[in-house]
Amino acid sequence: MIKESDDSIGAFPQLKRALLPEAIADSVAEAIATRHLKPGERVVETTLAARYAVSRVPIREALKILQTQGVLVGRSHRGYSVASFGPEKVSQVFEVRLILETLLLRDALENYRAGHSDRDPLDVAIGQMRMAARAGDRRAILAADVRFHRAISDAACNEVTGLLWSAIARHVLIIFNLAQLEDIDLTVLVRRHEALRDFIDAEVERPDPQVDLQAVLEAHFMPWRKGMETAAE
Repeated sequence: MIKESDDSIGAFPQLKRALLPEAIADSVAEAIATRHLKPGERVVETTLAARYAVSRVPIREALKILQTQGVLVGRSHRGYSVASFGPEKVSQVFEVRLILETLLLRDALENYRAGHSDRDPLDVAIGQMRMAARAGDRRAILAADVRFHRAISDAACNEVTGLLWSAIARHVLIIFNLAQLEDIDLTVLVRRHEALRDFIDAEVERPDPQVDLQAVLEAHFMPWRKGMETAAE
């Protein structure tokens, strides 16, 4: 459990932008992902307010966001605790993620073709994944994985689907880290994203009207989905 005197960097990361409820929600989600807050553990408003040196109002709003998204359970007047992330939830998260990312990839491809969105952020994320793989840094490569898919979401310019994806992204980051998939070859993870990047380039330059985007993404996700469902059991 986090104590107010705990200043470790990995516990509750320093916020890199204005102290808004969404920023606090991201930081709390990362604390869950790194096991500084564990499933079933209470999340105390006053402790977080002291840590971030803010009033309880943005803290309460952040916790409500996480409760609405299923990262926390409980109610504000009774207190919140960290949700469990068992096999059933892992399966549900990936089913919803597949649907959302299929829509986002469709819209991103249209914007890439029209020159409305830039593919460079995909390369930046892959570069970060390569560096993390060489260093054997699983936490960093999983964070870069999420950034790669966030780049697709941003390129789609689909506000509604993008907001829903952001909620799922917090779940994905938590599940990735809680699973601690020690058997995963990090270079394979990099190659899978390079392959998806190559697919995107091919679809931008030579669109295939028969392509099944959902099948492409399902093949991309499937090995890690199975591994995380097993780890969550």
